[in-house]
Amino acid sequence: MSRSKYQLTAHYLLTALVLFLFAPYLLAAGAEKVLYRFQAGNDGTEPKSGLIADASGNLYGTTFYGGGPEDVGTIFQLTPPTSPGGAWTETLLHSFSDLLGGWDPWAGLVFDKSANIYGTAWLGGTSGDCGVVFKLVPATGTYTVLHNFACDTTNDGGEPRADLTIDGAGNLYGTTTVGGTGACVGGCGVVFELSPSPSGDTWTERVLYNFPAIGSGEDAAGGTGGNVILDGRGNLYGTTFVGGGPNSSGAVFELKRPAQPGGTWTYHVIHSFSDPSEGFNPMAGLTFDRAGNLYGTTQLGAGWGCYGVGCGVIFKLTPQLGGTWSYTVLYTFSGLGDGGLPQASLTLDANGSLYGTTQNGGVGTGCSGLGCGVAFRLTPPQPPSGTWTETVLHTFRGGSEGYVPWGKLVIGKAGWLYGATEFGGIPTCDSNFGCGTVFAVHP
Repeated sequence: MSRSKYQLTAHYLLTALVLFLFAPYLLAAGAEKVLYRFQAGNDGTEPKSGLIADASGNLYGTTFYGGGPEDVGTIFQLTPPTSPGGAWTETLLHSFSDLLGGWDPWAGLVFDKSANIYGTAWLGGTSGDCGVVFKLVPATGTYTVLHNFACDTTNDGGEPRADLTIDGAGNLYGTTTVGGTGACVGGCGVVFELSPSPSGDTWTERVLYNFPAIGSGEDAAGGTGGNVILDGRGNLYGTTFVGGGPNSSGAVFELKRPAQPGGTWTYHVIHSFSDPSEGFNPMAGLTFDRAGNLYGTTQLGAGWGCYGVGCGVIFKLTPQLGGTWSYTVLYTFSGLGDGGLPQASLTLDANGSLYGTTQNGGVGTGCSGLGCGVAFRLTPPQPPSGTWTETVLHTFRGGSEGYVPWGKLVIGKAGWLYGATEFGGIPTCDSNFGCGTVFAVHP
């Protein structure tokens, strides 16, 4: 049956309204390229982290599944084409086929000065299936487990999910989601340091902080899934998803390095998320600028979209005299065309612009009606007292181009931004959701 002219008029009016509401986001979308679609085989599937890039423009990352019959993850390299417009080439650097060597890598990777790669596996290992820290030499493919977490004791953490941080001396810093002495079931997680011997043959782990169970104290946190970062004095900064003080839903913390080696690190909350209008439940780590300001995101808060609890914010923490910090919301996500529910750390460019992804929002259809995520830029105001401006660089629409981007974006050659999506691409994985992709977006 044909539609009446009244139905058609209503349809055109609705279409015009949608285009009007979302026009800023549609017009802002930049060029996006799918560099690689995972094949549901030995090459790996479903990356849950961001990428790193070397000086030659090669990209490196992990996949949570795939890699062989065990289906427990890979470490891969993507090499750019030799001529413009050519195909990128994937090389499998390591397959997690030995469960004692770790499996299901959730986090991304980090380089040392010699271009060796370090990372974590969420599970596996020789000490209670608690995960491992590993080293990979890309030139030879040599894979070594540096530390087996022992989360079935109170002396160690377990199940790491966040990227590692490396200092100038080659020490590694990270977090775990369980283990330690906290009164959560299985422990509340720890912050740890892993240090090499002078020869580099052995590594020693030291737990720097045990997250306690949620309570009324300012340090009550309950663990973190985000990474820690270093300032110029060697102090560590990170976030907790919950806790942080009375009526708080997460915190930003500092771990202050002791004056003498081997001393006790001091934990201090520099911001508690106690006001829902300022966002809450930060999932990701933080980013420093050259002036010492901290930038981050909260997954929820500030509004009524996204399950009725708000779609998250981008925030800034500015150090003040006397050791306090000033908190500012730079941008509030609506969950519509601008994205929503950010869970990845931000990337800062030389001009002070911030780049990131959201796992939901955007104008794409599907993804439980919440949108399939966006890649965005947040530009600082001119003059400084003005408003920060969000630009949607790409809206993920599912299907062959990928959707649900995880992990921090990395800036590569010619200013291109590189990242990965957990789903989309070739629809042969995980109930046809797709095996994931690696993508590039030009700002």
